[in-house]
Amino acid sequence: MARAKSDRKSQWESFCKKGIQDAVVRILSRKGAEGLTMERVAAEAGVAKGTLYVYYKDKKELLESVKEASMAPMRQELFGILDGELPPVQKIGRFVERHLSYFDEHREFFRVLLWERQLAETRLRRQQSDPFRTYVDKIARVLREGVRARAIRPLDPVKVAAMLIEADIAMIAQRLLLESPGSVEEDARMLTDVFMNGISSPSPKRAARPPRP
Repeated sequence: MARAKSDRKSQWESFCKKGIQDAVVRILSRKGAEGLTMERVAAEAGVAKGTLYVYYKDKKELLESVKEASMAPMRQELFGILDGELPPVQKIGRFVERHLSYFDEHREFFRVLLWERQLAETRLRRQQSDPFRTYVDKIARVLREGVRARAIRPLDPVKVAAMLIEADIAMIAQRLLLESPGSVEEDARMLTDVFMNGISSPSPKRAARPPRP
Protein backbone atom coordinates (compact mmCIF):
# COMPACT_ATOMS: atom_id res chain seq x y z
CA MET A 1 0.00 0.00 0.00
CA ALA A 2 2.76 2.40 0.97
CA ARG A 3 4.68 1.47 -2.20
CA ALA A 4 1.65 2.19 -4.39
CA LYS A 5 1.13 5.53 -2.67
CA SER A 6 4.79 6.42 -3.18
CA ASP A 7 4.58 5.47 -6.87
CA ARG A 8 1.49 7.64 -7.37
CA LYS A 9 3.23 10.56 -5.67
CA SER A 10 6.29 10.11 -7.90
CA GLN A 11 4.11 9.96 -11.01
CA TRP A 12 2.24 13.10 -9.96
CA GLU A 13 5.49 14.96 -9.31
CA SER A 14 6.82 13.95 -12.74
CA PHE A 15 3.56 15.06 -14.37
CA CYS A 16 3.58 18.34 -12.46
CA LYS A 17 7.22 19.08 -13.34
CA LYS A 18 6.55 18.30 -17.00
CA GLY A 19 3.64 20.76 -17.01
CA ILE A 20 5.80 23.43 -15.40
CA GLN A 21 8.65 22.84 -17.86
CA ASP A 22 6.27 23.01 -20.84
CA ALA A 23 4.90 26.29 -19.47
CA VAL A 24 8.43 27.71 -19.28
CA VAL A 25 9.08 26.84 -22.93
CA ARG A 26 5.83 28.53 -24.04
CA ILE A 27 6.63 31.69 -22.08
CA LEU A 28 10.19 31.79 -23.40
CA SER A 29 8.92 31.47 -26.96
CA ARG A 30 6.43 34.33 -26.49
CA LYS A 31 8.25 36.74 -24.19
CA GLY A 32 11.91 35.70 -24.04
CA ALA A 33 13.90 35.02 -20.89
CA GLU A 34 13.42 38.57 -19.59
CA GLY A 35 9.65 38.04 -19.54
CA LEU A 36 9.92 34.81 -17.58
CA THR A 37 8.78 35.14 -13.97
CA MET A 38 7.76 32.57 -11.41
CA GLU A 39 4.28 34.20 -11.32
CA ARG A 40 3.86 33.79 -15.09
CA VAL A 41 5.08 30.20 -14.98
CA ALA A 42 2.63 29.31 -12.20
CA ALA A 43 -0.27 30.91 -14.09
CA GLU A 44 0.70 29.26 -17.39
CA ALA A 45 1.09 25.84 -15.75
CA GLY A 46 -2.10 26.21 -13.71
CA VAL A 47 -0.42 25.66 -10.35
CA ALA A 48 0.06 27.73 -7.23
CA LYS A 49 3.23 29.80 -7.13
CA GLY A 50 4.21 27.99 -3.94
CA THR A 51 4.19 24.70 -5.89
CA LEU A 52 7.06 25.97 -8.04
CA TYR A 53 9.19 26.53 -4.97
CA VAL A 54 8.57 22.97 -3.82
CA TYR A 55 10.60 21.79 -6.83
CA TYR A 56 12.80 24.79 -7.73
CA LYS A 57 14.46 27.29 -5.41
CA ASP A 58 14.52 30.09 -8.00
CA LYS A 59 14.14 30.96 -11.68
CA LYS A 60 17.70 29.99 -12.51
CA GLU A 61 17.23 26.47 -11.15
CA LEU A 62 13.93 26.21 -13.05
CA LEU A 63 15.60 27.24 -16.30
CA GLU A 64 18.42 24.78 -15.72
CA SER A 65 15.91 21.97 -15.21
CA VAL A 66 14.12 22.88 -18.46
CA LYS A 67 17.41 22.95 -20.31
CA GLU A 68 18.37 19.54 -18.92
CA ALA A 69 14.96 18.05 -19.76
CA SER A 70 15.33 19.35 -23.32
CA MET A 71 18.87 18.03 -23.70
CA ALA A 72 18.41 14.57 -22.17
CA PRO A 73 16.64 12.91 -25.16
CA MET A 74 19.27 14.29 -27.56
CA ARG A 75 22.08 13.09 -25.34
CA GLN A 76 20.61 9.59 -25.21
CA GLU A 77 20.22 9.46 -29.00
CA LEU A 78 23.73 10.77 -29.70
CA PHE A 79 25.28 8.34 -27.23
CA GLY A 80 23.41 5.57 -29.05
CA ILE A 81 25.02 6.64 -32.33
CA LEU A 82 28.51 6.74 -30.82
CA ASP A 83 28.04 3.38 -29.14
CA GLY A 84 26.47 1.78 -32.22
CA GLU A 85 27.77 -0.50 -34.94
CA LEU A 86 28.57 1.98 -37.73
CA PRO A 87 32.18 2.33 -38.96
CA PRO A 88 34.05 5.16 -37.15
CA VAL A 89 33.93 7.74 -39.95
CA GLN A 90 30.20 7.15 -40.49
CA LYS A 91 29.61 7.49 -36.76
CA ILE A 92 31.21 10.92 -36.77
CA GLY A 93 29.13 12.05 -39.76
CA ARG A 94 25.90 10.72 -38.27
CA PHE A 95 26.69 12.29 -34.89
CA VAL A 96 27.23 15.73 -36.47
CA GLU A 97 24.08 15.55 -38.59
CA ARG A 98 21.83 14.45 -35.73
CA HIS A 99 23.32 17.00 -33.34
CA LEU A 100 22.53 19.82 -35.78
CA SER A 101 19.07 18.56 -36.68
CA TYR A 102 17.98 18.20 -33.04
CA PHE A 103 18.45 21.92 -32.46
CA ASP A 104 16.58 22.69 -35.68
CA GLU A 105 13.64 20.59 -34.44
CA HIS A 106 13.54 22.64 -31.20
CA ARG A 107 14.61 25.85 -32.84
CA GLU A 108 12.47 28.46 -31.09
CA PHE A 109 13.32 27.30 -27.59
CA PHE A 110 17.06 27.13 -28.19
CA ARG A 111 17.08 30.43 -30.09
CA VAL A 112 15.63 32.13 -27.04
CA LEU A 113 18.31 30.67 -24.82
CA LEU A 114 21.02 31.71 -27.28
CA TRP A 115 19.79 35.26 -27.81
CA GLU A 116 18.98 36.06 -24.19
CA ARG A 117 22.11 34.29 -22.89
CA GLN A 118 20.37 33.55 -19.61
CA LEU A 119 21.85 30.06 -19.61
CA ALA A 120 25.08 30.85 -21.44
CA GLU A 121 28.08 29.02 -20.00
CA THR A 122 31.69 29.93 -20.47
CA ARG A 123 33.64 27.52 -22.62
CA LEU A 124 35.64 26.40 -19.60
CA ARG A 125 32.52 25.59 -17.59
CA ARG A 126 31.04 23.67 -20.51
CA GLN A 127 34.19 21.66 -21.01
CA GLN A 128 34.26 20.76 -17.33
CA SER A 129 30.66 19.52 -17.31
CA ASP A 130 29.87 15.81 -17.07
CA PRO A 131 27.90 15.62 -20.37
CA PHE A 132 30.70 17.32 -22.29
CA ARG A 133 33.33 14.98 -20.84
CA THR A 134 31.13 11.98 -21.69
CA TYR A 135 30.81 13.17 -25.30
CA VAL A 136 34.58 13.63 -25.45
CA ASP A 137 35.24 10.14 -24.06
CA LYS A 138 32.81 8.47 -26.48
CA ILE A 139 34.01 10.37 -29.55
CA ALA A 140 37.64 9.74 -28.57
CA ARG A 141 36.86 6.03 -28.47
CA VAL A 142 35.35 6.23 -31.98
CA LEU A 143 38.48 8.05 -33.18
CA ARG A 144 40.70 5.34 -31.71
CA GLU A 145 38.64 2.75 -33.61
CA GLY A 146 39.21 4.77 -36.77
CA VAL A 147 42.95 4.90 -36.12
CA ARG A 148 43.08 1.14 -35.65
CA ALA A 149 41.16 0.73 -38.91
CA ARG A 150 43.60 3.18 -40.59
CA ALA A 151 40.68 5.39 -41.58
CA ILE A 152 41.76 8.26 -39.31
CA ARG A 153 45.19 9.77 -38.62
CA PRO A 154 46.77 8.97 -35.23
CA LEU A 155 46.23 12.32 -33.50
CA ASP A 156 45.43 12.90 -29.82
CA PRO A 157 41.87 11.51 -29.72
CA VAL A 158 40.75 13.44 -26.62
CA LYS A 159 41.83 16.83 -27.97
CA VAL A 160 40.40 16.08 -31.40
CA ALA A 161 37.09 14.96 -29.85
CA ALA A 162 36.84 18.25 -27.90
CA MET A 163 37.56 20.19 -31.10
CA LEU A 164 34.78 18.36 -32.95
CA ILE A 165 32.19 19.11 -30.27
CA GLU A 166 33.15 22.79 -30.14
CA ALA A 167 32.92 23.02 -33.94
CA ASP A 168 29.49 21.38 -33.79
CA ILE A 169 28.31 23.84 -31.13
CA ALA A 170 29.58 26.77 -33.21
CA MET A 171 27.62 25.52 -36.23
CA ILE A 172 24.48 25.13 -34.09
CA ALA A 173 24.83 28.71 -32.85
CA GLN A 174 25.14 30.03 -36.40
CA ARG A 175 22.08 28.08 -37.55
CA LEU A 176 20.01 29.36 -34.64
CA LEU A 177 20.94 32.97 -35.40
CA LEU A 178 19.90 32.73 -39.06
CA GLU A 179 16.26 33.04 -40.13
CA SER A 180 16.83 30.62 -43.00
CA PRO A 181 19.80 28.43 -42.05
CA GLY A 182 19.51 26.10 -45.03
CA SER A 183 19.87 22.35 -45.17
CA VAL A 184 20.97 20.52 -42.03
CA GLU A 185 22.37 17.73 -44.17
CA GLU A 186 24.53 20.13 -46.22
CA ASP A 187 25.90 21.84 -43.12
CA ALA A 188 26.57 18.48 -41.48
CA ARG A 189 28.44 17.29 -44.58
CA MET A 190 30.44 20.53 -44.73
CA LEU A 191 31.41 20.37 -41.05
CA THR A 192 32.33 16.70 -41.27
CA ASP A 193 34.30 17.23 -44.48
CA VAL A 194 36.23 20.19 -43.06
CA PHE A 195 36.91 18.32 -39.86
CA MET A 196 38.01 15.10 -41.54
CA ASN A 197 39.80 16.57 -44.59
CA GLY A 198 40.75 20.16 -43.69
CA ILE A 199 40.13 23.33 -45.70
CA SER A 200 43.14 23.28 -48.02
CA SER A 201 42.44 22.82 -51.71
CA PRO A 202 43.80 19.50 -52.98
CA SER A 203 46.83 19.83 -55.22
CA PRO A 204 46.19 19.13 -58.92
CA LYS A 205 48.33 16.03 -58.65
CA ARG A 206 46.35 14.76 -55.68
CA ALA A 207 43.00 15.72 -57.24
CA ALA A 208 43.81 13.81 -60.41
CA ARG A 209 44.73 10.68 -58.48
CA PRO A 210 42.01 8.03 -58.96
CA PRO A 211 40.24 6.79 -55.83
CA ARG A 212 41.50 3.59 -54.26
CA PRO A 213 39.44 0.53 -55.10
